[in-house]
Amino acid sequence: MVLQSVKDEKDEDDSLNEKAMKKKYYCKNNKRKKQQPFPAVNSFRFSDYDCIGFDLDNTICRYRVGEIMRLEYSLIAEYMVHRYGYEPELLLPVDDDMDFLQKGLILDIKKGNFLKCSDTGRILRATHGTRPMTRDQILEVYGKQRIWEPVLDFMRTMSDHPTPGVTPVLRSFKDYFDMPAAVACARAIDAQDSSEEGPLEEYDIWRDVHVAMCNMYRREHFRHDKGGFFPSIKTHPEKYIYEASDRLKRWLRAVKEHTYTFLISGSSVDYASHIARYVLGPDWRDYFDTMICTAKKPGFFNSDRPFHYLVGADDGDIVPPHNLSISETYSGGNWRDLLELVRNEAGVETPHSLYVGDHLAQDVLAPDMEGLDTVAIVEELAAEGMVGDPMDHDAGSDLMSSYWGSFFSTDGNPSIMGVERINTLYASVPLKHARLAIPSLEAVARFPIRHQYEAFSQETSGFFPGDPVILHF
Repeated sequence: MVLQSVKDEKDEDDSLNEKAMKKKYYCKNNKRKKQQPFPAVNSFRFSDYDCIGFDLDNTICRYRVGEIMRLEYSLIAEYMVHRYGYEPELLLPVDDDMDFLQKGLILDIKKGNFLKCSDTGRILRATHGTRPMTRDQILEVYGKQRIWEPVLDFMRTMSDHPTPGVTPVLRSFKDYFDMPAAVACARAIDAQDSSEEGPLEEYDIWRDVHVAMCNMYRREHFRHDKGGFFPSIKTHPEKYIYEASDRLKRWLRAVKEHTYTFLISGSSVDYASHIARYVLGPDWRDYFDTMICTAKKPGFFNSDRPFHYLVGADDGDIVPPHNLSISETYSGGNWRDLLELVRNEAGVETPHSLYVGDHLAQDVLAPDMEGLDTVAIVEELAAEGMVGDPMDHDAGSDLMSSYWGSFFSTDGNPSIMGVERINTLYASVPLKHARLAIPSLEAVARFPIRHQYEAFSQETSGFFPGDPVILHF
């Protein structure tokens, strides 16, 4: 249904459609070019790539993360209280525990402990529920090395389910869509500990929190206006989402003029189309050659799931790889088949490929392990401040935690300066698996696509427009 409406809008004016087709034909032939030598490892240019994929949520579509997390928390809490009978204290505003929020926390599901870990797996800080654990308590539970073995297993792929069929023992909170669930779970643990029954040997609270969280995002809820999350976005998009600047729109058009571009989103096509229209305007589809929805990352990059045609907002028949078209919209799929399409379109045997996204596991680690270069969107750069650049974050206070410390460095060696000071598990991902780390696409839209940036290497830092302030004092 969404695709049909988009098509109808494009067909309203035949002359405009003809111009668009001529432009598209020109662009396609312009992209079929002799591959240029790749630049040095310590430099980066968007123009060096034969194809570039963009995530939608928190990349093309920039959310007002403070407001979106407040919405998410309220919906999770209401579900837990009214459906499962949890204590009504969960309904208190999340602002009372906003300091608890930080990307990258890991929940020890059975013990009810939240852990912030280093890039070697060592537990830097921890809480039981929302209550801070002392050094002695951490040592008592996790040993003198402050290492929990499941974290070491998790670090290899950053998957909460490393072994299919085995019940997971941890849950990581990787982005702004699941971070509020950590507060709900921690508050529920506090309530259990304060009850007549008291603390438990093993907690089983996360299962209920997970159901409550997933209920918000069920694919069919968008079309039926259920679950609370999608209706709120539809009714008040300006409260939760930023519109793209004209500068960013020009930059995206310049990228598409030069190379093949993909919009690869885990969202369903109806929701993805809805927010893309709000962010980029009614011509949003013209900014990308191919759109892929319900991509199910990280599996999109490392599995061989087939592409599907779309029938309205639902999946249709499987698309044979040889029938894929560069200008279509699909559901599901995999990177290998998409790359083969680029080979055929661009006439390049080994296309230089780039993916840009915010999810450090799905959008940075996973594609890098499959041979793509990546650019990491790290909003904490703007929230905590960058050296030499005044860019700030509207939700900066919501993304900074006095308890957990900096996203980038916690309880590290103060004598070490620069990126070497980074010691947290999640902040180390861009260092190892990205070429650049930026607070938003608006940061690079200031410059032409041929602009040369310093990339992450042994000698250079890829944080742009500047290193996190905490690394230099």
